Amino acid sequence: MKMNINKKIASLLLLGILSAGSWSCKKMLDVPTEDKLDSVNAFKTVSDADAAVIGIYGQFLGLEKLYILQNELRGDLMDVTAKSSTDLQELSSHTETKNNQYVDPRPYYQVIVNCNDVLKNFKMMVDDRRMSVDDYNKRYSDIATLRSWIYLHLGIQYGSIPYITDAIETVDDLKNLANYPKTPFDQLLDKLIAFNESLPYKEAYAYPTGTSLLVTIDANSTQKLFASKAFLLGDLYLWKGNYIKAAENYAKLMNAENNNANDNFRFNFYKINNSGDPAYANLAILFSRSGQDPTSLINSLDAGWRAIFGLPTTSSAWSSEWFWAMPYNTAFKPVNPMIDLCSPLKSYQIKPSQAVKDLWNSQITYGGVPFDPRSKLSFNTSAMGDEITKLTDNGGKWGIYRAPLLHLRFSEAANRDGQTKLGWALLNTGIRNTYYVGTFTAGVQAPVSIAELNTMITPYPQTSPYYFDARKNNDVSGTWYRNCGIRGRAVVNAIDVSYQTDMIGLEGKLIDEAALELAFEGNRWPDLVRIARRQNNPAFLADRIYQKLLKAGNPNASLARQKLMDPANWYLPFDWK
Repeated sequence: MKMNINKKIASLLLLGILSAGSWSCKKMLDVPTEDKLDSVNAFKTVSDADAAVIGIYGQFLGLEKLYILQNELRGDLMDVTAKSSTDLQELSSHTETKNNQYVDPRPYYQVIVNCNDVLKNFKMMVDDRRMSVDDYNKRYSDIATLRSWIYLHLGIQYGSIPYITDAIETVDDLKNLANYPKTPFDQLLDKLIAFNESLPYKEAYAYPTGTSLLVTIDANSTQKLFASKAFLLGDLYLWKGNYIKAAENYAKLMNAENNNANDNFRFNFYKINNSGDPAYANLAILFSRSGQDPTSLINSLDAGWRAIFGLPTTSSAWSSEWFWAMPYNTAFKPVNPMIDLCSPLKSYQIKPSQAVKDLWNSQITYGGVPFDPRSKLSFNTSAMGDEITKLTDNGGKWGIYRAPLLHLRFSEAANRDGQTKLGWALLNTGIRNTYYVGTFTAGVQAPVSIAELNTMITPYPQTSPYYFDARKNNDVSGTWYRNCGIRGRAVVNAIDVSYQTDMIGLEGKLIDEAALELAFEGNRWPDLVRIARRQNNPAFLADRIYQKLLKAGNPNASLARQKLMDPANWYLPFDWK
């Protein structure tokens, strides 16, 4: 719902979201020429604080290109084209040097420096009673979470990094960042966990309904614009190996709408289902003809699986899928940088790898279609080349966190915590179909007793993050009864039930599914590094990169594998130019 806000904030929202960093505080995107950084005197009211929040997110949006390329081109799902720059070719083949533009860490720190400055000024505002404690708690926690998210990514990409939380006071301080002590990745995780657990506001959503930052401007809602605290905490604990804490934070989001009085929210939001509700779901793989005729696959920006990326941010169906995504607007600058990289009509420098196409083509649907339909909805094929579309549909969005990523990471944590069957259920056919033991009538579940009905509830205490109520009959509708699993929504066959008791095997299948469902969205390199680290198995990562390069005809495929068998070579050189 559109809310009333003053013109100043409306204009700043537009500038922040659509101009990637033009904001009132006039902080630097590059080092300023004067010896003293600008002293912020605009933090007088909550409206000024809101402008600063949106300005930070506007600048953050400018990181998408670097983030996607580092996480996908270094992985096995995205490849270069004949038109790719030397820097991108090096990034893909793991031959990059410190002079490669996509190795430069400065863009991340430019946002971090502004975060630190804003956090400092928020503290001054609340101390001087220019902002209430409640307003401070929400805005401080939001920007602090965003900064921590950037630091987690820096740690994944560079290993040991400077961890700076104080505001930079002078130009010399900024220029000398390379001289700051570096924090190893494991210690960084500890620091980030402790800091984010200490934040004063950690609810499922960054801001509650009625907050001045929640607005609709130019057909874009800001509700899912802000970083997800519980998702980040779940990720931090997952990397650290504290699986029960990871599961608790992920479950907080999975169940965020469980108590909503509106059943459309309660049964659909973040549940991953195939209900077909045109207003609140309708994001499953769909065919227009029975029997799953592959020529009748629904390929639409408004309905079916591709609509996940094409629907507007004001759509309830879109919101039921996403936790954190930032839209572009084709009428304003900057344009989505991925359009230029993906389109054969423009510079066309990235494309799907043959490895991911082979993986998609190895799947079979319930109806016997010999490929994963998600492939046709993630990229287009033409005589000019394969075009990745999920990053650019309807102008594109930077989509960071969505429901299948949440379910996969929850399943990864649950599996490592000994709840392998639950991980299998969320990956494949859903809670009810996996756990039900009882009577069937004409192939349909038809429990004849309370005991049979209750088998649709996972066998854990209600206080457990692993508790899900998927009961369904004429009298009872458990919150999770519509859950059909990630592969179920994609109508591809479930993996073998033997994986319900195979922890290591299921872990690999979860990462395979992440490729099928989340390709090109910026998660691949972290997934490979996390599992290879956990299993103490460099080949888990190295073999996948080798296969990508081998299938692309890269003569240096073996050299890349040899290099990546040493975990020290998983990290980019940190060079402050």
